[in-house]
Amino acid sequence: MDERKEVVKKELKREVLNTWLVASYGIAANAPIAVATLYFVGIAGLAGGALPLVTILSYLIYATTLVVIYEWSKDIASAYSYIAIVKKGLGSSLAAFTVGYGYIYQYLISGTAGFGLLGLASFLYLISPSIQSTMPWLWAVIVIVMTAEITILMWLGVKPTGMLNLAIGLISIAFLIITSIVLIGIAGSKNTFSVFTAQPINNNWILVLTAMIFGITTFGGATTPIGVAEEAKTPKKTLPRALLLEFGLLGLGLILNAYAQTVIYGPSNMFNYASLPDPMIVIYSKYFPTIVVILLIVLVAFMFNSSAIAFATSGSRMIYGMARDNVLYPRMFSDINKYGVPGKSIILTGIITGGISLISGYILGPLEASIFLITFGSFYVAFGHLFAAIGLVMHKVKVKMFDIIKHIIVPIISAITYILVIYFGTYPAPAFPLNIAVYLAWGVLGLHIVIYYILKVRKPEIMKRFGDYSL
Repeated sequence: MDERKEVVKKELKREVLNTWLVASYGIAANAPIAVATLYFVGIAGLAGGALPLVTILSYLIYATTLVVIYEWSKDIASAYSYIAIVKKGLGSSLAAFTVGYGYIYQYLISGTAGFGLLGLASFLYLISPSIQSTMPWLWAVIVIVMTAEITILMWLGVKPTGMLNLAIGLISIAFLIITSIVLIGIAGSKNTFSVFTAQPINNNWILVLTAMIFGITTFGGATTPIGVAEEAKTPKKTLPRALLLEFGLLGLGLILNAYAQTVIYGPSNMFNYASLPDPMIVIYSKYFPTIVVILLIVLVAFMFNSSAIAFATSGSRMIYGMARDNVLYPRMFSDINKYGVPGKSIILTGIITGGISLISGYILGPLEASIFLITFGSFYVAFGHLFAAIGLVMHKVKVKMFDIIKHIIVPIISAITYILVIYFGTYPAPAFPLNIAVYLAWGVLGLHIVIYYILKVRKPEIMKRFGDYSL
């Protein structure tokens, strides 16, 4: 009887999230309105007036990743989905531990700490630089308050946070679509198809390809819903539908907005656009009333918060799954609270993300720390997607149930893309201190291998079964 109670205590509450609520975690993690405000600046700095071209090509390339995860989501439903995917695809506990578990750095360090917590603090400083001089400590207060808030929300259950994420996400996407259509209308004769070609940058495709390496991250977070797979209703049906739903909405909002901002500001002016601290706010301030600009700022702030919740939720599920397998994390982190979620894993998630944000922000400043942590965590995203793609090919060929397009060609394209991302992200190394983030990522990957073999010696049977859990 006691043993049965212990089993129930270790299981997440099932059949909680419908398709829309699962999709909400992808929309929130991606934070489309925050991406449009910040990421488009980086892309325009490289590709100028070809911003819409880079955005749509990046969307198509990331679609290969989505297809890979979509196909896996029909076979795998686990709290530590990337670990389970790599294990089943490659049949290797070593790969599952080093690469699959490495994705936790995307969830906690890059997504929650770098993009969510420090991203919001940096955004508020960019809006009003005077805040930074008069209240240089404000970013730390924001981090502490946000960390406490998202930890409490996650503690209260996966459904309430999903509903919050869905509401904010849909309002943000609707805002992007409506305001983009208005800007396109205002642009009038300035509308041009040339921005979907390399013509604005004199057909320099090297710039386009370079910008795409950054542009692909514009749609990062779209696969995050696999972290709540065990809590979805009929997960192997709900999850694939949710992935397609949220990816379609993200593409519509971001591609339309990239085009609208480019034509209204002028394709030939987009390199100047990239030099502005908040170009989207500058554009909206010129063409919309103050209330719309205020709504934009509020939605960006809320989306940073929702993104932190989505990434932290998946990170807590990764810790929970590892603890359930009795690997690295003590079993107590697989305990479930009365709301059906892993309470102790959630608390640990809050401590890790809040602590890393405060320490890195103190050393580098909130903006530089945000970029540093995103660079570090994104390295593991590339490896995770690379191994998921290779694993899908190997698994489908092994079971002799493959579709030549979905299971061979598309995963190979995805794998090649991430090999290039890893290569060009490492050599030539970015400028200091981001080169340290890259070297640190490689070092931690090597440390994973060492830790794996230590665990394998101590717990050979546990490590052999590690990564096998799936509904």
